[in-house]
Amino acid sequence: MLKQPFSDIKNIVFDIGNVLVDIDFKAVADAFKKIAIADFSSIVSYNRQESFFDLFEKGKISAKEFRNTLRQFLKPNISDEEIDAAWNSILISYPPKKFELLQELKLHYRVLALSNTNEIHVAALNKAAKEKLGKEKFADFFHHAYYSNETGFRKPELEIYELMLQQQFLNPHETLFIDDKEENIEAAKALHIQVFHLTDRDKLCELFYL
Repeated sequence: MLKQPFSDIKNIVFDIGNVLVDIDFKAVADAFKKIAIADFSSIVSYNRQESFFDLFEKGKISAKEFRNTLRQFLKPNISDEEIDAAWNSILISYPPKKFELLQELKLHYRVLALSNTNEIHVAALNKAAKEKLGKEKFADFFHHAYYSNETGFRKPELEIYELMLQQQFLNPHETLFIDDKEENIEAAKALHIQVFHLTDRDKLCELFYL
């Protein structure tokens, strides 16, 4: 049975990675080590992204440009498919109970996604939605999904939150934002959005179920 963990909430906004989809930064680092000519872990680390990663997440460079930039670190003749497979290895599981929760929440709240992501990962999310979760695309779990690569902004830039609030006509005091990264939580708080910092991805459902 659903409970109401926050009073006066009408809208719930979810981050994706390590909130809805389990991700593993070590897995992607390990995958790239197998096809790289140098230590790749510092490039794909969680806390230190190189500028072309940020550009890719903002949609400022295409998947083709991103792959070609990566190739300078990789062994010769690495295919697009091999790069994508390594890049997507970060997405390790899609816990069914979380997606059941989303569908139940949609009956009672306006449910949105707000995620730093990119063209390759969105394609992987859509593929998983169709093959594993019974949806045509990942965004179908939400009333609207805001992906950084489609907005031109990425969290914790305030513009991506402001865009969502304005386009969806959301009252920040009636909007709950759930994210695993403190800097993203702090940015939302600066705009008076209600927040929950999810530090344990396995505890999400406990927040909403009795």
